[in-house]
Amino acid sequence: MSTVSSAPTDIETETLEAAVKARHWLHRHPEMALREFDTTHFIKDQLASYAIVVNDVKEHSNDESSHNATLTTGLTADIHGTKGDGPTLALRADIDGLPVVEDSNHAFASLNPGMMHACGHDLHMASLLGAARELQLHRNHFRGTVRLLFQPAEEAELGAQKVLSAGWLNGVDVIVGYHNHPGLPVGTLGISAKPIMGGNYRFDVSIHGRGAHGSRPEDSADPIAAFTAMSSEIQTIISRNMPPLDPAVVSITQVRAGQAWNIIPSDLEFHGTARAFNRHTAELIQERLTRIVHGVSEAQGVTSHLDWSVRAVPIENDPNIAATLARSAEQYALHVIEPVPSLGSDDFADFQHSGIPGVFSFIGSNGSAEAAGWHTPDFEAKDAALPYAIDYYTHAVYDLLD
Repeated sequence: MSTVSSAPTDIETETLEAAVKARHWLHRHPEMALREFDTTHFIKDQLASYAIVVNDVKEHSNDESSHNATLTTGLTADIHGTKGDGPTLALRADIDGLPVVEDSNHAFASLNPGMMHACGHDLHMASLLGAARELQLHRNHFRGTVRLLFQPAEEAELGAQKVLSAGWLNGVDVIVGYHNHPGLPVGTLGISAKPIMGGNYRFDVSIHGRGAHGSRPEDSADPIAAFTAMSSEIQTIISRNMPPLDPAVVSITQVRAGQAWNIIPSDLEFHGTARAFNRHTAELIQERLTRIVHGVSEAQGVTSHLDWSVRAVPIENDPNIAATLARSAEQYALHVIEPVPSLGSDDFADFQHSGIPGVFSFIGSNGSAEAAGWHTPDFEAKDAALPYAIDYYTHAVYDLLD
């Protein structure tokens, strides 16, 4: 593992032009999780134009279970270095869009109604395609194998877990990925040995009481009153249970109850998310939430059911690989920083927690004071970030497979 790349640092003009063109096409045609069919065909065609053959999924799948049947989108492809035998390094880009109506004046704005690449996955895909072209041209500068992973369903449907179950990463020794960051200027690369994104946990609570006319509340077991008490107590989970220097969030995001303005409903449901940088904190949140829901229910004379699910675990970067990539980045990035962690999440962490060491970084994609955040209708990742993202991928290969 070298700390200074001996490989080419200049990206071919044709590579950058193709990456920008690909990025614009992908942005125009966003697709939802596990339905990224046109996206997958486009990626496959692009790779074919670089003489890169897509892997047959069944060729390296664990079994013929139902997990494989759920992955009809996304793909992997291998590029073999000619310097000799070596480990397998996976480079990952996510491919799904979001159910967001785009609000932009881009000439390449979304053409698919109600869908948008509001998290910049189009930039991720285009940069990995650019890196693929460069790596195919310069196979003599690395050993071992590069596995390109175009992962479906990052935003929903637990795509990383499906990829692992299907065996797409069998034989992979190291994995590298990134997420564009609109809050960081183009040319900025944030690499850290610390967690830079938190775990994402979902909770769903149903409350069952007894309905009554609004004029006779004494006949009810009011689920709205129970919810109000629960909501108030849930706000104390962080403020009264977590150390101030241990960041965590609990947010109630949806509440549904009732069908008439003058009737106390019999049922209510509410949903939300918790975020934390370590699993111990998440377990404490779950324990306190469970006690609150059950305790308030008993006091209010209602019954409740709580479901808690893990949507993504915290990012856990390998410190040695992070140090190597950070040193290498000084060759091509304008600024290499220790990034401010985000309580957003990414299921890239599932690959790390499966036992594959790796690094997930932030690459600046805008930096304007008015830049919109992820998952917003006016989100904008700039084309100018593409060469830095391509370099991030290629330098990872040249340094880790030297």
